[in-house]
Amino acid sequence: MSKPQSSHKLSRRRSARILLRVPLLIGKFGAASPTEWESVETVMLSLHGGMLRTRQNLAVDTSIEIRMRSKDRTAHARIVWKSSKPTPHGIELGFEITDDPSFWEIRFPSEPR
Repeated sequence: MSKPQSSHKLSRRRSARILLRVPLLIGKFGAASPTEWESVETVMLSLHGGMLRTRQNLAVDTSIEIRMRSKDRTAHARIVWKSSKPTPHGIELGFEITDDPSFWEIRFPSEPR
């Protein structure tokens, strides 16, 4: 039995997602003061970005910096998705890493074909 065709184009993810908590610091790109940085954890990762929860009300397309708390690694990212309702743990944000595809230093599972 075939699936019905949709008028919407189906999008494929560029890489697999994994559930993993990674402690990060995030701040708007170019934040001068350390007090502007927030300590967060990821909820989910992909090779190209991830999802996290934050207390900051950042808009889609905002440029941010992400820093690993346990290592001296920093990358630039862009907010690509924002939850419509906050959770008890904060606002969920999806982000795309824009400058360092090896930032996570993790081998991601290959996508099924």
